Amino acid sequence: MTDIATPGTDPDRPGPATPQPGPDRPGFAGPGTSPAGTGPTAWDQAGPTVPEQAGDPGSAGAQQTGPAGTEPIVPDQARPASPEQARPTSPDQARPTSPDQARPTSPDQAAPGAPPTHHESSAVAPGGSAVAPSPVGLPVRSGTGAPAELFFEDLTPGRTFDLGVVLVDGDEMVAFARRFDPQWYHVDPEQAAASHHGGLIASGFYTVSLFMRAYVDHVLARAAADASPGLEELRWLAPVRAGDRLTVRLDVAGSRPSAARPGLGTVSLTGTMFRLGPDDQPDREVLRTRFRGWFTLRPT
Repeated sequence: MTDIATPGTDPDRPGPATPQPGPDRPGFAGPGTSPAGTGPTAWDQAGPTVPEQAGDPGSAGAQQTGPAGTEPIVPDQARPASPEQARPTSPDQARPTSPDQARPTSPDQAAPGAPPTHHESSAVAPGGSAVAPSPVGLPVRSGTGAPAELFFEDLTPGRTFDLGVVLVDGDEMVAFARRFDPQWYHVDPEQAAASHHGGLIASGFYTVSLFMRAYVDHVLARAAADASPGLEELRWLAPVRAGDRLTVRLDVAGSRPSAARPGLGTVSLTGTMFRLGPDDQPDREVLRTRFRGWFTLRPT
């Protein structure tokens, strides 16, 4: 942190100096006095500064004297400090040694030897954290780190992505439930079979995880994707069971440049999962979700 130098400070003395009353300041009543209604100031008690003290600075026997009734001040001894000067100064609060160091430095006025700075403005995320622009000259990466081929401009409303077919693995389904959602109709085969469920059903969040993996494999692995700001809808419309085959689809519902994050666009997306019947045709919708994603604008 750089402190701004103020008039009346001594650039050779560390720590901020105490401003003094002057003829144009309220409370000034002449040399050696303090504002009305107050006692002697710390400066009055400390005596005159070195240049004003009597004696020949060059003579070995010269002594400097303070106000009447005080002990002589020996040149080699430090003069009593004001309360402000007595405070320890931390490295971050050290005063600059010259007025030029006190001035804020613009990117065009960087100090000699400092690394070059970019003039691209950084976007600020909610909460005040800065988002640095992509390094100049480097390829924009997809959500999985590969060079991106899909950008915000490619995700136009009405576009549909076929995210393939996923097979529900029974062991994985139960292991997920035991770890994250251990409710009896997800983990206890006997109790689930005796209930109206007729057997184990998948945790809804396991089904969402299957959708997310398909979304990553077929879209985010190719797209210049950033984080998602959230979802508006998540529905589990029918039970999912071990052995089910689910077809997954993603539809682009809308898009607009982000006002909060320059360089990114907000895309509204709808994801659906359908269970396939014996004829490989969609039999029943089991999941629907509406959410938003951030995607990088195509570099120009």
